[in-house]
Amino acid sequence: MLTIPTLPLLLIISSMLLRNEDLIPIPEGVLQVVGNIMLLSPKDARSAVLIVMVLAGFGWLSSAQLMRGTVLSLREQTFVEASRSLGATDVWIIFKHMIPNAMAPIIVDASLGLAGFVVAEAALAFLGFGIQDPIPTWGNMLSATQTYMFDKPWLPLVPGLPIFICSLAFNYIGDGLRDALDPRLKL
Repeated sequence: MLTIPTLPLLLIISSMLLRNEDLIPIPEGVLQVVGNIMLLSPKDARSAVLIVMVLAGFGWLSSAQLMRGTVLSLREQTFVEASRSLGATDVWIIFKHMIPNAMAPIIVDASLGLAGFVVAEAALAFLGFGIQDPIPTWGNMLSATQTYMFDKPWLPLVPGLPIFICSLAFNYIGDGLRDALDPRLKL
């Protein structure tokens, strides 16, 4: 799945799901909660939930690859061998050594992924395959500024700057969490 280009696949799947609302049934309770949180009607909440599902469906692949690589490298460390020689069970080693040492790269990857999801949703909405026009998203705002770009070239900065700031903020939060939670930095 990692070899398939994500954006064309996202475009195909989101267009299929947005046109055929009954393709994936979403419980009304979920739509009600999402609609209340995001101040959306149930129809618009359905498209928001579908976009989140599409982005999350492809977003976990790189995190799983990173986690696998991290655990494989930690498995060969001397503290794991020392724990095993002292009689620690595999469950003890996983919960006491593997998970705490593997969390820092996963947190950084999650924050980078969240920033990527913001940009991907804006790209989908800009191309017309995301949440549709009456709902104000940054991608819809970018799409609306496209007709006025030659007259007012600063206009795309209005929705573009918040996308940049939001992505940068997620990256800084992830970096701060990595510094706070990394057990190797607490020495």
